[in-house]
Amino acid sequence: MKSLVHMNPGDSGVIDLIDTGMRLYNRLASMGISDGTEIVVVLNKRNGPVVIDVDGNRFAVGRGMAEKIFFKEKKSGKDQNCCCG
Repeated sequence: MKSLVHMNPGDSGVIDLIDTGMRLYNRLASMGISDGTEIVVVLNKRNGPVVIDVDGNRFAVGRGMAEKIFFKEKKSGKDQNCCCG
């Protein structure tokens, strides 16, 4: 499980934990961001907000908020040991 601030553009996954108080949790939930939500990191320049895509909608999440959002990366659909292309 990794924090959103440690992810790179193009990384995708499912939110596993939002480690924050109810006020911020409810704010994120009102944007469609909650446990089990699939997200894609669009932009993360390491010194500004993290831009994520949630169901075709883009949101800029401040770094402090992004540090509290943890998710599991999606595994690639291809088996890397498979030789069948």
